[in-house]
Amino acid sequence: MEKRSDEELIRAARNGDIPAFNDLVRRCRTGIVAELTGLMGNIHDAEDVAQEAFLRSFLKLSTLRAPYNFGGWVRQIARNIARNRLSRNPGFFVLDEQRTIDEYSDAVDSSSDDTDSQAELALLALSRLSSKLRETARLTYLSSYSQKQVARRLRIPLGTVKRRLWESRAKMKKEVLSMSRIGRSAEPVKLVPDIRIEELPDEEMEVITAGPGLYFGTVLKEGHIEVCRFFDYPGGVLTQTVQTQVVRKVNVLGRECYEVLIEHSDCEPPIPNILDYFNIMDQGFDWVMRVTADETYPQTRFMKEGEELFPLSYSCGENKDYCARVVDLTIGDKQYGHCLAVFWAWQDGTPAESFYGSDGREVLHRRYVGPEAPESQNYQYAGLKEEERKTFRGKEYRLWYDTVLMERL
Repeated sequence: MEKRSDEELIRAARNGDIPAFNDLVRRCRTGIVAELTGLMGNIHDAEDVAQEAFLRSFLKLSTLRAPYNFGGWVRQIARNIARNRLSRNPGFFVLDEQRTIDEYSDAVDSSSDDTDSQAELALLALSRLSSKLRETARLTYLSSYSQKQVARRLRIPLGTVKRRLWESRAKMKKEVLSMSRIGRSAEPVKLVPDIRIEELPDEEMEVITAGPGLYFGTVLKEGHIEVCRFFDYPGGVLTQTVQTQVVRKVNVLGRECYEVLIEHSDCEPPIPNILDYFNIMDQGFDWVMRVTADETYPQTRFMKEGEELFPLSYSCGENKDYCARVVDLTIGDKQYGHCLAVFWAWQDGTPAESFYGSDGREVLHRRYVGPEAPESQNYQYAGLKEEERKTFRGKEYRLWYDTVLMERL
């Protein structure tokens, strides 16, 4: 295979290609750590500085400009970190340069097989931050929003953004160094699980849906509960957890409705809880009313007739509203087998794809963004991974987020 240039690898890494970033690191790591060993006086401090330098370079890769000299750029980052440490701790001493280079080479030869990728460790560390720090760091480093844009998005002062970023970098650095030395900890990782979709073009399938498909295929049966997680791209980092519970049947404007409680957690800014009311008609699931729990008083909105009507069933093929096909779906270690993948377009250029099992319950929901979609504080089309794209009716869309079913009762 032809060796890719640094510029090609950088462009790929910016689109979420972690192996591309790892290739960049491998090209310059030995020389950088050798130089740092001479500066710091020992291999262990040199490794710490190099790890922090690669972490910073991964987070700020979007700031690197032509001529895309990644090695020189990250080397300067490492030098600055080393000099700052030395200025704070004059007790460091410098060993003979050739001896430390040999010492480093021996260390690399003996441990290179066990070294986790820099980018993957950085993502893992970011995913383990608290929701406030995680979302601030995700928007800044992975989605490349400016600090002012992040402040507007999260409705917090600019100074708070700066403080959170400083705290998140400190925590990520500590986490990355810990994982590098002793292996990954048992703390849960809040990254999207591996999603594997196998196309089954010769299969046919029809699904009688068990709910309206809003907030994860809400099952309209009293007492049922579903828990799902939202993972945004690039990075596939957790942005919120949602629990949906069918509470009871009630009468709303003369119509018998299911009352559905939707509770949000693990998100920043906090999202209020919601009560949705659905009625079942011959034409499908009718969304009747929504009550949002405001900080001071509830806000009630009645839906217009026919405003939101979800089908009772889906089948293979294409019609004016959607296109459906059969796939074999695996999420993490959970095998769902044959599922019906329903791709349906929204007029604002943000279509979605819902994956239904044979029991009619939605197990995966994918949201896409098109180049003609209006600007949003929630996504940047150009920053989404090019490889994760889908063409529908002549238009190309990139994957914005995945919603994954975690638990159902």
